[in-house]
Amino acid sequence: MNRSTSTHRGVPPSEEHLPPHRRLPPPFAVIFGLLLWPVASLATEDLPATQASESQGQDQAEEVEAETPTALVIDMRENVSEAPESADISGPESGIVVEYLTAIAEMESTGGAYAPGLTEQLLGLGTTLQQLNRHEEAIDVLKRGVHLSRINTGLYSDQQIALLRSEIRSHMALGDFDTVDERQRYLYRVERQSLSTSEASTDALLRQADWQRQAYLAGVGDPETSSGRLILMWDLYRMALNEAIEVHGRDAPELRPALIGMLKSQYLIAGYQGFNDLNATNSNQLRTVVYNSDSYKRGESVLKALLDLNIANNATVNQHVRDIISMGDWAWWFGNRAEGSNLYAEAIKLIPEVADPDALYEELFGLPTPLPTIAGIEPLPEANWNDQGTLVVQFNVSETGRVRDLERLSEPQVDEPRVISRLLRVLRNTRFRPRFDDGMPVETEGLVWSWDLEDVESPALAMTDG
Repeated sequence: MNRSTSTHRGVPPSEEHLPPHRRLPPPFAVIFGLLLWPVASLATEDLPATQASESQGQDQAEEVEAETPTALVIDMRENVSEAPESADISGPESGIVVEYLTAIAEMESTGGAYAPGLTEQLLGLGTTLQQLNRHEEAIDVLKRGVHLSRINTGLYSDQQIALLRSEIRSHMALGDFDTVDERQRYLYRVERQSLSTSEASTDALLRQADWQRQAYLAGVGDPETSSGRLILMWDLYRMALNEAIEVHGRDAPELRPALIGMLKSQYLIAGYQGFNDLNATNSNQLRTVVYNSDSYKRGESVLKALLDLNIANNATVNQHVRDIISMGDWAWWFGNRAEGSNLYAEAIKLIPEVADPDALYEELFGLPTPLPTIAGIEPLPEANWNDQGTLVVQFNVSETGRVRDLERLSEPQVDEPRVISRLLRVLRNTRFRPRFDDGMPVETEGLVWSWDLEDVESPALAMTDG
């Protein structure tokens, strides 16, 4: 493998070392540019599942291949929220539950049904019931805690937040996602009224944005208005970025979660299937069209901001290489192969400066890689690179990153055969970062992938056929 040498010595290159076309604007000018884009007025209002902000249409990125980005299909096998750990409690009735019930009864006998301090006991009882997987009981207890908090400490008291988050976890455990969505909207209203601009407020915005992503991918709510979640997700991440800058400063690493979320939003918006000027049927869909038309530039700006942020925080050459490749992946996924190739070549020139260049080159360019690679929006369930699974396929990946000559070698018996067809259709439409040889993209023939039955029947696949 031939690699060009580099003048960089163990640290990310400064701007004067970068090629002119890759030099960045003044530190974090890009970030503040992002903040100038309109943000929906969400600070004090309820959070409807389909709320979208107006956007200003801009010209599409030049020299981008004229093709619609492939719609993303996400592996949703992972839980949408962390489940409480099982409590180490034995016996016909938990001693801890009895203690909480006794304490609650004593407080009620002396202070009445609205006695101060009851909400703390109800929260403790509710979370204990969750740990015992008694979620229906937990929900009743936690709802009572929320009600008492509203009466005792105010309509939007921050005392409700822990109760609401715990209640939401139980609804999730029961698979009642419509109720989760409703309670998330109420939680958002409480958080915006009770939390000041602080780390807690920023974290709350990130949580709400993550929920909008999960709800969109899981198909929660009305399918006709689900596109609004994508724009709402973007707006919430931008609000989180704004607050993070206010709390931590312009070059703080704490900005990274919001920027990564914004990038996820743009991948989803750009890959949202079936929305264009000809078949958009309502206002939310029309707003998605405007965002989609400008997604390339928005995503590129976010990626440059991430690159700038890492340079400001003295990132390693390894991280700098990965940041440049992420920019290349964005261009390549959009079909802008000229820009993508330039960025990949730039990253390859830096690889000799890392501790183990051969290993890094093999990891990034030794085999075709399905795009995007960002955790949480991968296009496919993780595959085995062998024939050991129950569904086995063979295919080629062209030098442009397209799947060719896909064939089934073996497949399992499933209750719904269409799920296999869906998976193969997603694979066929997935854009790959191709394998590189001597710094150039090349075709890869005879790839063998396999999945086990639980992968084939993943809920993510059922979402692809709306």
